[in-house]
Amino acid sequence: MKIRVQDLSKTLKDKEYSNKWLALKPLSMKVIAYGNEPKRVLEEARKKGVDNPVLTKVPKDYGTYIL
Repeated sequence: MKIRVQDLSKTLKDKEYSNKWLALKPLSMKVIAYGNEPKRVLEEARKKGVDNPVLTKVPKDYGTYIL
């Protein structure tokens, strides 16, 4: 199994995403939806055609964060 490394530091530092749930496109790791409730974020991602997004919560105060 090959492990891919993605640097999301610029994305996670964005104040707009602070303390929010993000749905990321699996291969590109681009944000496709975000919000306060994971269920709604997942639904929004699926409406946009991404059936299996990567779902993660951005910490309020970004520091070292491993996904």
